[in-house]
Amino acid sequence: MLKEKIGFIGAGSMGSALIRLILEKRLVSSKNLWVCDKISEKLSSFSERGVNTSLKIKPMIKRVDLIFIAVKPQDISKVLEDLKNEIRPSQLIISIVAGITTSFIRQALSDEIPVVRVMPNAPALIGEGISAISPSRGTSIENIRIVKEILQAAGEIIEVPEEEQDAVTGLSGSGPAYIYSLLQGLTEGGIKAGLSKEVASRLAIQTTLGAAKMAKESGISLDELRRSVVSPGGTTSEGLKVLEKGGFKSCLVQAVIRGTERARELRR
Repeated sequence: MLKEKIGFIGAGSMGSALIRLILEKRLVSSKNLWVCDKISEKLSSFSERGVNTSLKIKPMIKRVDLIFIAVKPQDISKVLEDLKNEIRPSQLIISIVAGITTSFIRQALSDEIPVVRVMPNAPALIGEGISAISPSRGTSIENIRIVKEILQAAGEIIEVPEEEQDAVTGLSGSGPAYIYSLLQGLTEGGIKAGLSKEVASRLAIQTTLGAAKMAKESGISLDELRRSVVSPGGTTSEGLKVLEKGGFKSCLVQAVIRGTERARELRR
């Protein structure tokens, strides 16, 4: 169990998921956890679990060692204004606000404040996500260790240079939606081929899950794995011809690129 006191500004879907995971994994006791949100209904379930809650940011600031900022990008300026002149260099900011750089936060607060930028993704809600982290200058090894220990509750962690965060957003941030679209297509194909919706959905989901697990754990390249399923003139070969004709892979490539570009546009 961590000795540090943790504060959250924002109890939306991702913020709430991290809070619940922290409690479930017993990373800190509820009395050492603070949650702040301007909507009181979002706080009630945490209050019932013994978590300190507040509608205002300032009462929380002096009581915590590290602060997660988990608000929408359009709300970040107001949050930073409330933190300004209140936060200490010994505290750590962890931002999961999409598109907001560590330099933007440090310029608004102080260059002495260590900031770690994080891009989690939707499967973090069930502890199966991947979070890309980018520490600012002045962030200590101990700071990074604590951040990683907390985020491990949400899944895997990868450290990337901050200039790569927009590409992370385009791939792993948006990627779950592309996977869900793939699952919808496989399911609808199964239904049109004569399966019930329940059977088609179950087959599509487990096939995707199993294939991803093989890609992760087998140590075999994606090309080799794909070839291992394809027999010349067989069913898979004919299906792949349809995907290639429709530009399936190139569409995914372009989706990641366009998502990356949009992340840059939003930041500007």
